[in-house]
Amino acid sequence: MSAERMVASAGASGVVIETSRLGMRALHDGDLADLVTLANNWQVACWLSTMPYPYTEADGREWIARVQHDHAIGRPRRFAIALKEADRLIGGVGLDGSTGDDSEEPALGYWLGQPHWGKGYAREAGAAVIDYGLRTLGMQTIRACTDPSNLASQQVLLRCGLRKVGEIELTKPARHGVRRAPLFRISAQWVAEIGH
Repeated sequence: MSAERMVASAGASGVVIETSRLGMRALHDGDLADLVTLANNWQVACWLSTMPYPYTEADGREWIARVQHDHAIGRPRRFAIALKEADRLIGGVGLDGSTGDDSEEPALGYWLGQPHWGKGYAREAGAAVIDYGLRTLGMQTIRACTDPSNLASQQVLLRCGLRKVGEIELTKPARHGVRRAPLFRISAQWVAEIGH
């Protein structure tokens, strides 16, 4: 886990998790254009088994409404990743990602628009949301799985403090057709043991 400072607060618009550069918050109606532009990119969608492709305005409106509803009923698990300075959407992160094998364990999921790759945003957002899940929500473990060829995502997970713990048989094949995926996990116990 990162030693970077993370602040979570709850307000009228839901939970907001802030880091030095990012704000993880509920999606706003004004995010629709950025959401559709960033998500409607095969270089992003090819790694995400649950993201529709092509990604339409109807998909974006449905997703925004779902995230807003979750925040409104006090079950914030999905967040927009926004650049803190401009409050501009650059991706999404949550603790309701695909488990890959129908496990009940909370699963980290995230994506970033391609113009924002390689800047450390995925690690920053992922680490902050993991911290929120373990410390604020009291989750005991969080898992993640990736397409085996997505080495960049695997590095992000390791930098967020997850450990590779094996492989799983996927319930449905990944977009690249693979049926097995590496499984990563972090636990509240591990975090306590290393003192973060």
